[in-house]
Parts: sequence; structure tokens; C-alpha cells
Amino acid sequence: MPVPARARPLAAPPDRTPLIAREQRDLLCALAYVALGVGDGSQAVTLLDLVLREAPADAGVLRLMAYARVATGDGAGALDALDRLEDLRDDAEDGDPPAPLLLLRSQALRLAGRLDEGRATFRRFVAARRGRTPNREIAA
Repeated sequence: MPVPARARPLAAPPDRTPLIAREQRDLLCALAYVALGVGDGSQAVTLLDLVLREAPADAGVLRLMAYARVATGDGAGALDALDRLEDLRDDAEDGDPPAPLLLLRSQALRLAGRLDEGRATFRRFVAARRGRTPNREIAA
């Protein structure tokens, strides 16, 4: 019985040569970016999924994947990419992630139906943009 595509491991085994070179990775990412620009988020997700199979810890690709998942309305998939990205953050980095990632997370939470968490995250985004800690006075 064949293994479903989603059940296959996303990372290449460390003892083999990668299937795609750096230039090919860059090309796939550029094509995904163009696909997003013309409104084809599902094509972007497909291209980025190919890259993430070879480089699952690539922060730039994970950010682009989160954006592509939000563009396709897949909040749960975007949250998965954002969680993986958060796991990659250096332990020395304390506090909130950068403001753009907070905005992306708030959109993903909204799409996933977690509205209260999305509003709270949006408040954190607004506070980060203003350079202060969030409080209740910031409108969501």
C-alpha cells in the first residue's frame, strides 16, 4: 500500500546528498513569490513544500510558507509553519517575535477560528509597532 504524501518525512536523510542545490532552492522560492504575487497561493504552497522537504529548518522559506498558507486561507497550516519558525528562534532571543510575524500569526489564528487569541496577538503586534508593551486600550 502506498504511503500518503503527507505521511512521508519532510526532511532529507542527513547521510545523502540533497536533491536540490542552493540555486534551485532560490529559483523555487522566487517562483513561489511570483505565484503569490499573481494570486496563486496553492501553487506557492506546492513549490515551498518541495523546498521544505529538503531544508525543513530554512527560516526564510518557513516565513514565506506561512504567508502562502494565510493567502490560501489555511490558518492551521500557517500556524504550523509559524510554530516551526518559532522553534528555530535562538534561545537567547527573549520576548515577542518581530512585529511582521505577530501580524501573520494573528491572521492565521483568525483563519483557524481562534478569534480571541488572534485579537490578543494583534494587540501585541500593534504594541510592537509602537515600541511598547500591549495593554487593553489598544483596539483590536
